[in-house]
Amino acid sequence: MTARHVATALTAVALAGCGGTYVEQTPTTTTAAVTTVPTIDPTAPLGDLLGEIETLMFDLDERIIDERGHVETMARIDALWAVAEARIRAADPDDVFNFEQAIELARSGVERRRPADASKGYKILADVIDAYPPTP
Repeated sequence: MTARHVATALTAVALAGCGGTYVEQTPTTTTAAVTTVPTIDPTAPLGDLLGEIETLMFDLDERIIDERGHVETMARIDALWAVAEARIRAADPDDVFNFEQAIELARSGVERRRPADASKGYKILADVIDAYPPTP
C-alpha cells in the first residue's frame, strides 16, 4: 500500500466516525457594549481640562498592557481634548501642535497596542502643560 492509499484510508475512517452536524435555527440576539463618556462642561477652566487629560494619560501605558479600560480612557481624553483644543486654538494657535503630538501618541498607543507611544505622549504632554501659560 502506498502513502496515498494510507492517507485516503485514514481520512475515510476519520470522516466515518463523525456524527451529524446540528445547526440550531433559534434566532439569537447580540448586544453591543455601549461606552458612555460623561459630558464635558464646555465652560470648565482650561487648566482643569488639561489637568484631567494629564491624569488620564499618566497610567495609560499600563492600562494598555493590562487591557484595563484603555479604550474608554482614550475616549474620555478625546472628549476633553475636543473642548480644550478649541480654546487653545482660539487663544494660541501655534501651541496646538505640541498638544496634538502628545494626544496622537496616546491614540497610537491605544489603537496599535503600543504602550511606549502612550508613555511618550504623557511625557510630552506633561512638558507642554508645564510650559503653557497659566490660565486665569
